[in-house]
Amino acid sequence: MFSLTGLPPESIQGMVSDHVFHYGWRMERDPMNLDYKVLTMAINITIMTPYDDRQEIDQAISESSSSAMTRFTPASKDAIERLEKMRFDHDGQCKCMICLEEFSIGVETIRMPCKHLYHRECIVKWLETSHVCPLCRYEMPCD
Repeated sequence: MFSLTGLPPESIQGMVSDHVFHYGWRMERDPMNLDYKVLTMAINITIMTPYDDRQEIDQAISESSSSAMTRFTPASKDAIERLEKMRFDHDGQCKCMICLEEFSIGVETIRMPCKHLYHRECIVKWLETSHVCPLCRYEMPCD
């Protein structure tokens, strides 16, 4: 386990033995322990190293972008054409969750069957690559 620290063995041995010796010396001098000839000492060693999650992140990216994991299936052209088209006319703030831009009044939007609303260009481009709603994963028909 000490080899995982990257320190040379002689450094580790010196640090550990010095601390154990110092603690044993303090135990022996403690007035509570004067009547004992043998003192019991338990040693817990915790090695703390900085956590580097770069390797885990790289692995996750690699797995998610591998061809075996990625199975994008576009929605059928017919399903895309049948989506409800509407002009945005709400007064409240609302944004397209693909491009993250707020809808302006009068802009053309498309409502998915799951009721999520997107800019027409954004959702059509999305559905030409993936047949699922980007928010709730509602599955559109495929060819």
